[in-house]
Formats: sequence, C-alpha cells, structure tokens
Amino acid sequence: MKNSLKIALFLILSGTLFAQNISITVNGLENSMASLYSVGLEKSELIESINSDNSGQFQISVNKKLNIGFYRLVFYNKTWLNFVYDEKEIVIKTNMQKLLDELVVVKSDANKKYYKFLNLTSIYKKEITSLQKILEESPNSDEKTTEAIITFADIYEEYWLFINDFSQTENNSLISRYIKSAQEPYLDISAKVKTEDLKEHFWDSIDFNDSGLLYTDLFINKIAEYLGYFGNSNLKKDLIQQEYENAIDIILEKAKANNFVYQRITEYLIFSFNKIDLSNIVDYIVDNFVIADDLCFDFQTNNFIQIRIDQSKILKKGIKVPNIILPNSTGDLVELYNINAEKLLILFYSSNCPHCHELLPELLQLYKNGTNNEFEVLAVSLDTYYPDWQNYIESNKFSWINLSDLKGWKSKVSYDYYIYATPTMFLVDKYFKIVDKPKNLEELKTALSLMHPL
Repeated sequence: MKNSLKIALFLILSGTLFAQNISITVNGLENSMASLYSVGLEKSELIESINSDNSGQFQISVNKKLNIGFYRLVFYNKTWLNFVYDEKEIVIKTNMQKLLDELVVVKSDANKKYYKFLNLTSIYKKEITSLQKILEESPNSDEKTTEAIITFADIYEEYWLFINDFSQTENNSLISRYIKSAQEPYLDISAKVKTEDLKEHFWDSIDFNDSGLLYTDLFINKIAEYLGYFGNSNLKKDLIQQEYENAIDIILEKAKANNFVYQRITEYLIFSFNKIDLSNIVDYIVDNFVIADDLCFDFQTNNFIQIRIDQSKILKKGIKVPNIILPNSTGDLVELYNINAEKLLILFYSSNCPHCHELLPELLQLYKNGTNNEFEVLAVSLDTYYPDWQNYIESNKFSWINLSDLKGWKSKVSYDYYIYATPTMFLVDKYFKIVDKPKNLEELKTALSLMHPL
C-alpha cells in the first residue's frame, strides 16, 4: 500500500517537474490576450486563448497532448509569432514593436535554429532578387554589377555553410527535416540566375513523403512562393490559367509520393483557388486529380467544395441527366424528358448573378443565329421573387424555355444537378445524356460543332 502511494506521488511530481511549458514574453503586451493556433495543412485550428501577466508573459501549459509541429500565437492587433513545439521547454522573449528584430530564444534549440534559418533565408532571398534586377538592368559587367555579385556571394556562402553544417550534425528532429526541405534551391552563382532555373529546381530538396511536415508551414509557404512564378498579370486570362494548371500538375505529381500528403495538398489548393474565385482552376483540380485518383478526404470539406466534387463524380459525360419538371412563367408545368431536341442546353442561372448578365445575352445571340449548330435551351432560374425573374426574361427577350419554382438554391433541381454556382451549363443529346459541361461560350460553340448536325 505504501509503495503504491509512493509510486503515485512520484508520478504526480514527475509530471509537475517535467511539464513542457511554453513561455513567450512580449514587451508592450502586458495584461493582454492572444490566441494559440496550430499551423499547417493538417488540423490547423484554434487551441486556446491566453492572457499575459503584467510583464507581458504568455504562459502556455501543455496540459493536453500537442502534436510536434508549428504553432502560432496571434495577438490582439492581428500580428503573430510562430514557434516550433518539440516536447521540450520553450522560453522566448521579444518586443511588440519589433517582434522578429528583437526576438531572443532563451530556451529551445529547435527555435534557435528555426529563427536563425528564417533570418538567413530572408536575407538570401532579398539579395538574390536584388542581384537578378541588377543583372537585368546591367547585363554587362560594371562596378555596380561586380559589387552586387560580391555581396551576394558572401551571403550565399554564409547561407550554405549553415545548411551544410546543419545537415551534417542534426538528427531526425522536426526542425532538422523542416530546414532540409525548406532550404533554397542550390544554384550556380557564376551563371546568371533565371526565373526558369528557380522554377526547375524549386522542389529539389522538399520531402513530399514526410507527412510530419504537414504540421508546419512548409507546404503552405512553398506552394504560395512557387505559384507566384506562374501568376503573370501581363498574360491573358486563359494563358494565366494554363500556367497555373502546369504548376498544379508539377506540385500534385510530386505530392503523390505520400497519399496522405497528396490528399491534404490537393484539398489546400482547392480551397485556395476557390477563395480567390478561380473556379476553372478548382474544376481542373477536381477533374484531373480528385476524380481521376478517386481521392476521399478524411475530414469533411465545406459544403460548396463537396457539391462541386459530387457534381463532377456523379454527372459525368455520357450520364443521363435527372428529369426536370418545373413551371414556366405562366405556371404551366414543363418536363425535360418531353422536350424533343437533338441538342439541348440546360442552363442554371439567376437574375442577380453578375456572370449570368455577361453570358446570357451572348448565349441568346448564338441561340438566335444558329445555323448548323441549332440547339434548344432549357433555362432554369434560381430566383425566389417572381417579378425579378419575369422582368429579367422580358427585358432580355429570352425566347427559349424559361422555368423556375422560385425556391432558389433550395429547389429540388438544384440538388439533383449539384449546382454550386451560376451560370452552370449541361449540353445533352436527344437521349438526355451529357455531351459536355461548357464553362463559357467558346467551349459551348466547340461542343456544339462536334455534335452531329440536325
């Protein structure tokens, strides 16, 4: 009995003595509040809210199991500080006005190395950008060019001495694996550094097979930086899209080294392009990776993305579309399966949709002027207010079949066709089988021309 009590007491004291506490002191944030978040592509979420004491110290007691990974302390003014948690004690001190410039890691080998790496990488990138600019402006060797090359050579040497020394001495810790993957591509500074070289060697050091890196900002930062090489604003929209598709192909093919990493990066790209309203890129990822490789995400995607995925999976080319039975503008029921047309375009739209305002008038001209490409249009409005729908039809003189039950996005037909955006088009044949799902007028013209003429 006494021995059992001694063991229990020892375990309690051991837990107290060896608790892995995290202390981050920020001068200027006395008696303030901050939020602790996990960082990365895997389970990035709010952990807890923390109050500092009158010295600006945020004390984080690791009472529950935290994954080894990166965490972010976000302060009241939306500034933030990342740190590495490796199950060892962390003591960091800094100043609110100069978070990184005056940051001192008192305890934590991992964080000392992390911030040293961040600092060297920041200087390295800044100087290589400066050198590229000078070489472009002054291709011939002159005093300015020579000085820039010497400056970069010194920084280049310091950076790679750190990386090489680190690689030789470090174990398999998270920060070790992170720095080995996050290091810049090794380039020949005797030659002119070109953007194409950076793109070609960008992923040389990244270990896509390491799922532990999902708990860091590695993939988020690297993907954003890499895509930056492709988003040329001087290109036309369709060419920008092609560039992004090329970049996505490279990223996701490399990510296939680990199926878990592949799923998470795919999901991240979908959310990122959806956020900036590049729906065609999202469709490209869904069709060429999610559908092609039958990816199933382990945790639930948001409803919008899931509907998009379901539409691609279920309403494929060659599939017979669900029947539609809806009232027209006079209240008479019209049934899709009773329409007799060799070529039929099913169009989903609403009167308050800006993209619909662009597409529908052009579509009307194509509809009226059709010769060998004659087709019928069944236009389903997702409006909820009859006068809006009726005025839109009359003012634009839409002479095709106009239907709506005025239930908007809650209409049964919206669910049947997995509608996630307007306008959405389905081109079907006389058997109501999907021939194509054109995203714009040009794609519709091409699809119509490939169908057998009337």
